[in-house]
Amino acid sequence: MIMKVAELYYVKKKPQKEIAKELGLSIPTVSRTLQEALNQGIVKVQIVNIQNRVFQIEEALKKAYNLEEAVVIETPSDREDWHIKKLLGRKASELFFEVVSPGSTVGIGAGMSVYEMIESFDGVKHIPGLQIIPMMGGWGLKNLQNETNKLVSSMATVLGCSFQILLSPAILSSPEVREVFLNEPQIAAVVNMWKDIDTAFFSIGPEIEYSIFPTLTESKSLMEKVQKMGAAGDILGRIIDVNGDEMAIDYNERMISIPFEQLKQIKHRIGIGGGSKKVRSINAALKSGLVNYLITDSETGTYILKNGG
Repeated sequence: MIMKVAELYYVKKKPQKEIAKELGLSIPTVSRTLQEALNQGIVKVQIVNIQNRVFQIEEALKKAYNLEEAVVIETPSDREDWHIKKLLGRKASELFFEVVSPGSTVGIGAGMSVYEMIESFDGVKHIPGLQIIPMMGGWGLKNLQNETNKLVSSMATVLGCSFQILLSPAILSSPEVREVFLNEPQIAAVVNMWKDIDTAFFSIGPEIEYSIFPTLTESKSLMEKVQKMGAAGDILGRIIDVNGDEMAIDYNERMISIPFEQLKQIKHRIGIGGGSKKVRSINAALKSGLVNYLITDSETGTYILKNGG
């Protein structure tokens, strides 16, 4: 009976009330039986040192991928993407004030993780001479709260600093139209500021089949095509393969987003991402050196270390 009660409670996760009904027992009897399972050693409770485990994952990631820093949160028990992003955003907001200094030019990308970082700023202190720059164009139809220019404006308002807006769509209809936009003085002026960025915060996009990037989700044929070609995910809108290299496709040639060779010149490149839908894209970004700071969760970090993505 003790084994049966313990199995229903600890393995099958049934509440005591349901166990009592199933076995014809009273709830107090179920409770006493569970305590007896502990007393007899049938069930053992082990308290895991979470902080120590997280520290070990951080150190292993830093060593494996030559990172400046790895920040790992304990994966929440519900494993919900929104919850993970909220926790990662909180950690990103803490790291922000560790790496950003007076006079910094900070570039940011789109995405919910960056949104949650901004939402987590509380009791912020003024950083003299700080400027916020969008590292990609915007989109004007869906998920506007996570759109780059919106995030730039929101962050600058919270931090009380100067900012720039990139008056261009993220994706243009053709490479030729892209060149026209890049030659517009207002757009060219902001794009020219990318070379001054010393710190970048950006979401690591999910694996391509789970993408929420508006232009991708609206084109099923494009999604299927890049999947067959071996796409892993996206970084700042640019589609990458499993090695973290930008794919030689028309889509990327139509993108207004900081070039990877320029991104890699930035001193602090903080990639934010966690959860099962981002494993391949995070691993790709690590392998290619697109990020040198990683903020992720413990299950994702552990899986990448064990399986290489």
